[in-house]
Amino acid sequence: MGEPEKQVIRQKIMGVLLRHARLRAGRSQAELAAALRISRYRYGQYERGQRDISLPELEIVADLCGVPLGYFFDDRATVEDEGTDKPSLVALCIQRKIVGTLLRQARRQAGKSQKECAALLGISQQRVSLYERGEQDMPSSELEALAPYLNVQPSYFAV
Repeated sequence: MGEPEKQVIRQKIMGVLLRHARLRAGRSQAELAAALRISRYRYGQYERGQRDISLPELEIVADLCGVPLGYFFDDRATVEDEGTDKPSLVALCIQRKIVGTLLRQARRQAGKSQKECAALLGISQQRVSLYERGEQDMPSSELEALAPYLNVQPSYFAV
């Protein structure tokens, strides 16, 4: 199975986890979409596994649904685990920069180039550069796919 197929499967799994956490918390898609400042349709795409959710968005959803961020990446985490603090919009920008810095650090320690990482993910090298500079949110499925290639756990990127 190629990387694009694996990414589609990860998106579907993430969608199921998002829906489960939301329903368990008694939240509506409209509530979560409003908190993320996106349309309800776009949030629905996340739950249907049709679109990647970014890590900062995922952190907000985790907080609002009362689940730890690890719930979305760790088979052992449960919805009964303690939630995280809700990040502000300024904090989301800072978190994006931190994730980018961690990505660059992990990539360099693994001896990989931006071009190699881009090829693995099926994206452009420029996009990897945007992620590393914290100028664009990196979809969680791409972080999850890249982590083993860089010899780190997906939770390495959680801020």
